[in-house]
Amino acid sequence: MKLDVLIAGVGGQGNLFASRVLATVALEKGLEVAATETIGAAQRGGSVVSHLRIADRTIYSPLVGQGQAEILLGFEPLEALRNARLLSPEGVWVLNSTLVPTVLSNMGLDRYPELDEITAALKQRSPRGYVISASDTAMSLGSSLLSNVVMLGALTKVTDFFPPEAVERALSAGLKEERAQANLAAFRAGRSLLP
Repeated sequence: MKLDVLIAGVGGQGNLFASRVLATVALEKGLEVAATETIGAAQRGGSVVSHLRIADRTIYSPLVGQGQAEILLGFEPLEALRNARLLSPEGVWVLNSTLVPTVLSNMGLDRYPELDEITAALKQRSPRGYVISASDTAMSLGSSLLSNVVMLGALTKVTDFFPPEAVERALSAGLKEERAQANLAAFRAGRSLLP
Protein backbone atom coordinates (compact mmCIF):
# COMPACT_ATOMS: atom_id res chain seq x y z
CA MET A 1 0.00 0.00 0.00
CA LYS A 2 1.01 3.59 -0.45
CA LEU A 3 -0.53 6.96 0.27
CA ASP A 4 0.84 10.30 -0.90
CA VAL A 5 -0.46 13.44 0.79
CA LEU A 6 0.29 17.01 -0.22
CA ILE A 7 -0.40 20.03 1.99
CA ALA A 8 -0.20 23.34 0.11
CA GLY A 9 -0.31 26.66 1.91
CA VAL A 10 1.70 29.69 2.91
CA GLY A 11 4.07 30.27 5.80
CA GLY A 12 2.37 30.62 9.16
CA GLN A 13 -0.58 28.33 8.34
CA GLY A 14 0.76 25.30 10.18
CA ASN A 15 1.69 22.98 7.30
CA LEU A 16 4.62 21.52 9.22
CA PHE A 17 2.56 20.76 12.32
CA ALA A 18 -0.18 19.13 10.23
CA SER A 19 2.27 16.92 8.34
CA ARG A 20 3.94 15.89 11.63
CA VAL A 21 0.57 14.86 13.06
CA LEU A 22 -0.23 12.74 9.99
CA ALA A 23 3.25 11.21 10.00
CA THR A 24 2.84 10.28 13.66
CA VAL A 25 -0.41 8.45 12.91
CA ALA A 26 1.20 6.55 10.03
CA LEU A 27 4.24 5.59 12.12
CA GLU A 28 1.93 4.28 14.84
CA LYS A 29 0.51 1.93 12.19
CA GLY A 30 4.03 0.58 11.63
CA LEU A 31 4.36 2.07 8.15
CA GLU A 32 7.28 3.72 6.41
CA VAL A 33 7.05 7.51 6.23
CA ALA A 34 9.06 10.03 4.22
CA ALA A 35 8.30 13.72 4.47
CA THR A 36 9.77 16.98 3.29
CA GLU A 37 8.78 20.58 2.69
CA THR A 38 9.46 22.98 -0.10
CA ILE A 39 9.49 26.51 1.26
CA GLY A 40 9.32 29.75 -0.69
CA ALA A 41 11.49 32.82 -0.24
CA ALA A 42 9.50 34.30 2.63
CA GLN A 43 8.88 32.09 5.64
CA ARG A 44 5.72 33.88 6.73
CA GLY A 45 3.47 34.40 3.75
CA GLY A 46 5.66 32.53 1.27
CA SER A 47 4.73 29.25 -0.37
CA VAL A 48 5.03 26.13 1.81
CA VAL A 49 4.27 22.69 0.41
CA SER A 50 4.52 19.61 2.62
CA HIS A 51 5.04 16.25 0.94
CA LEU A 52 4.10 13.20 3.01
CA ARG A 53 4.65 9.73 1.56
CA ILE A 54 3.44 6.65 3.43
CA ALA A 55 3.95 3.03 2.38
CA ASP A 56 4.36 -0.52 3.63
CA ARG A 57 7.69 -0.75 1.78
CA THR A 58 10.83 1.33 1.36
CA ILE A 59 10.25 4.87 0.12
CA TYR A 60 13.08 6.16 -2.05
CA SER A 61 12.06 9.82 -2.39
CA PRO A 62 10.18 12.11 -0.02
CA LEU A 63 8.81 14.18 -2.92
CA VAL A 64 5.38 13.38 -4.33
CA GLY A 65 5.60 12.90 -8.07
CA GLN A 66 3.37 14.50 -10.68
CA GLY A 67 -0.10 12.94 -10.66
CA GLN A 68 0.71 10.77 -7.63
CA ALA A 69 -0.95 12.42 -4.61
CA GLU A 70 -4.07 10.69 -3.39
CA ILE A 71 -4.88 13.66 -1.14
CA LEU A 72 -4.31 17.40 -1.59
CA LEU A 73 -5.04 19.63 1.39
CA GLY A 74 -5.20 23.23 0.24
CA PHE A 75 -4.65 25.43 3.28
CA GLU A 76 -4.52 28.33 0.80
CA PRO A 77 -6.47 28.16 -2.50
CA LEU A 78 -3.90 29.54 -4.95
CA GLU A 79 -1.15 27.36 -3.48
CA ALA A 80 -3.42 24.33 -3.91
CA LEU A 81 -3.96 25.30 -7.54
CA ARG A 82 -0.23 25.76 -8.12
CA ASN A 83 0.33 22.19 -6.93
CA ALA A 84 -2.72 20.55 -8.52
CA ARG A 85 -0.49 18.83 -11.11
CA LEU A 86 0.76 16.58 -8.30
CA LEU A 87 -2.77 15.34 -7.54
CA SER A 88 -3.87 12.04 -9.06
CA PRO A 89 -6.96 12.34 -11.28
CA GLU A 90 -8.54 9.79 -8.89
CA GLY A 91 -7.40 11.73 -5.83
CA VAL A 92 -9.41 13.91 -3.47
CA TRP A 93 -8.81 17.54 -2.51
CA VAL A 94 -10.00 19.62 0.43
CA LEU A 95 -9.70 23.38 0.04
CA ASN A 96 -9.84 26.10 2.68
CA SER A 97 -12.02 28.88 1.21
CA THR A 98 -9.99 31.74 2.71
CA LEU A 99 -7.81 33.51 0.16
CA VAL A 100 -4.39 34.87 1.11
CA PRO A 101 -3.59 37.39 -1.65
CA THR A 102 -0.02 37.49 -2.90
CA VAL A 103 2.20 40.54 -2.46
CA LEU A 104 1.95 41.27 -6.20
CA SER A 105 -1.85 41.09 -6.19
CA ASN A 106 -1.95 43.40 -3.16
CA MET A 107 0.17 45.87 -5.14
CA GLY A 108 -2.15 45.61 -8.13
CA LEU A 109 0.58 44.06 -10.29
CA ASP A 110 -1.03 40.63 -10.54
CA ARG A 111 -4.55 39.23 -10.45
CA TYR A 112 -5.47 36.72 -7.78
CA PRO A 113 -8.02 34.28 -9.26
CA GLU A 114 -11.54 34.10 -7.83
CA LEU A 115 -12.28 31.11 -5.60
CA ASP A 116 -14.74 29.80 -8.21
CA GLU A 117 -11.99 29.82 -10.85
CA ILE A 118 -9.63 27.93 -8.56
CA THR A 119 -12.31 25.38 -7.66
CA ALA A 120 -13.21 24.84 -11.32
CA ALA A 121 -9.55 24.21 -12.20
CA LEU A 122 -9.17 21.74 -9.32
CA LYS A 123 -12.33 19.92 -10.45
CA GLN A 124 -10.78 19.54 -13.90
CA ARG A 125 -7.85 17.77 -12.27
CA SER A 126 -10.03 15.61 -10.01
CA PRO A 127 -13.81 15.81 -9.58
CA ARG A 128 -13.59 14.62 -5.96
CA GLY A 129 -13.16 17.73 -3.87
CA TYR A 130 -14.57 19.87 -1.11
CA VAL A 131 -14.39 23.55 -0.23
CA ILE A 132 -14.69 24.29 3.47
CA SER A 133 -14.52 27.42 5.58
CA ALA A 134 -11.62 26.24 7.76
CA SER A 135 -10.31 29.71 8.64
CA ASP A 136 -13.75 31.05 9.52
CA THR A 137 -14.40 27.99 11.67
CA ALA A 138 -11.04 28.44 13.41
CA MET A 139 -11.83 32.12 14.08
CA SER A 140 -15.17 31.14 15.60
CA LEU A 141 -13.18 28.95 18.01
CA GLY A 142 -10.96 31.88 18.98
CA SER A 143 -7.88 31.67 16.77
CA SER A 144 -7.09 31.60 13.05
CA LEU A 145 -4.06 29.49 13.99
CA LEU A 146 -6.40 26.52 14.39
CA SER A 147 -7.36 26.39 10.70
CA ASN A 148 -4.76 23.69 10.01
CA VAL A 149 -6.35 21.49 12.68
CA VAL A 150 -9.82 22.17 11.23
CA MET A 151 -8.43 20.95 7.89
CA LEU A 152 -7.15 17.77 9.54
CA GLY A 153 -10.63 17.14 10.90
CA ALA A 154 -12.10 17.46 7.42
CA LEU A 155 -9.38 15.15 6.06
CA THR A 156 -10.54 12.34 8.34
CA LYS A 157 -13.97 12.55 6.71
CA VAL A 158 -12.62 11.96 3.18
CA THR A 159 -10.32 9.04 4.03
CA ASP A 160 -10.43 6.36 6.68
CA PHE A 161 -6.64 5.97 6.57
CA PHE A 162 -6.23 8.43 9.46
CA PRO A 163 -8.55 7.24 12.27
CA PRO A 164 -10.01 10.23 14.16
CA GLU A 165 -9.01 8.89 17.57
CA ALA A 166 -5.38 8.42 16.43
CA VAL A 167 -5.27 11.96 15.02
CA GLU A 168 -6.73 13.31 18.27
CA ARG A 169 -3.98 11.58 20.25
CA ALA A 170 -1.31 13.07 17.98
CA LEU A 171 -2.90 16.52 18.19
CA SER A 172 -2.80 16.62 21.97
CA ALA A 173 0.43 14.72 22.70
CA GLY A 174 2.86 16.75 24.78
CA LEU A 175 0.70 19.88 24.84
CA LYS A 176 -0.61 21.83 27.80
CA GLU A 177 -4.24 21.06 28.56
CA GLU A 178 -5.60 24.36 27.21
CA ARG A 179 -3.82 24.00 23.85
CA ALA A 180 -4.75 20.31 23.58
CA GLN A 181 -8.42 21.11 24.19
CA ALA A 182 -8.33 23.89 21.57
CA ASN A 183 -6.85 21.45 19.04
CA LEU A 184 -9.48 18.82 19.79
CA ALA A 185 -12.31 21.36 19.44
CA ALA A 186 -10.92 22.53 16.09
CA PHE A 187 -10.44 18.97 14.87
CA ARG A 188 -14.02 18.01 15.74
CA ALA A 189 -15.34 21.21 14.16
CA GLY A 190 -13.47 20.33 10.96
CA ARG A 191 -15.05 16.87 10.92
CA SER A 192 -18.48 18.47 11.21
CA LEU A 193 -17.91 20.55 8.04
CA LEU A 194 -18.16 17.48 5.79
CA PRO A 195 -20.91 14.85 5.65
